This record gives sequence, C-alpha cells and structure tokens, in this order.
Amino acid sequence: MTRTPANEVLTASEVAQWLGQNLETVQRAAKSGRLPARRIGKEWRFLRDLVADARGVKLSPGAVAEDDPFPRSPFDTREGTASAGMDADEAAELLRVKEWTIRSEANQGRLPGWREGQRWRFSRDELIEHMRRDEPEDRIRYDRRSAR
Repeated sequence: MTRTPANEVLTASEVAQWLGQNLETVQRAAKSGRLPARRIGKEWRFLRDLVADARGVKLSPGAVAEDDPFPRSPFDTREGTASAGMDADEAAELLRVKEWTIRSEANQGRLPGWREGQRWRFSRDELIEHMRRDEPEDRIRYDRRSAR
C-alpha cells in the first residue's frame, strides 16, 4: 500500500492506487457493496475513513503525508461551512465531480441540498453523511441486470 491519501473523498483510481489494486477490482467491489462507496452521477466516490475501516488500515493523525500527490480538500479546516452552506461549485470540489453533476443529482433528489432562488446550496455535513449511508437501492439503480 502507498501512503494514505490526504483527501477525505477519493476517486476509484485513487483508492486503487492506495490499496494497490486494479481499478476494475475497486469498481466491482464498490458495486457489490464489498467496499463502501457512493455513486455521484456516473462516478464512484469513497470516504477515506470508511475504506480504511473496510480494509483494516489504521489511519493515524500523522499518516497523511504533506507531500502527498493527492490534493487536500479545502473544506478540511474551513469554519462554518456546514451551517452557512456551500454552493454547487464548492460541493463539486468537495465530492470531486463536475458542477453540473452536482446540480443534476440535486435536481433529481439524489443529493441533499436546498434551493436559494436559482442556486443550489449544500451542507458539508449532510453531503458527508449522505456518503456514509448505505442504501442498497443506490446500487440497484445502477445495475444493468436489474433492468431486465
């Protein structure tokens, strides 16, 4: 295994690199529920601490290297983000997807958020809690075999 990624929300390729596995293996594990993950649009996203728990990797405060190639989330130390809310661009940066994916998922009720006029707003805590929830119907929705 390589060093612990600095980002709290990881992509499938980052998890594969971190765990020393093939990308397809990580995606299959996410789809089957063997690895805790959430679909945001068409992409899998993983919470670093849930992946560590699932794989038995210990995360210590000094485990994240400062010179890590993974970018650090700007929301790790930002105060008041949860109560004030983030806009779609900030939520996209946190979840590491495109802004239009965030707006689309929120419009379809698949991401927790609220409208303020024409803009979507999101709570960091609610987005992280949404990532932590294990909802089997989320996996079924993306399973091509269930459409038959």
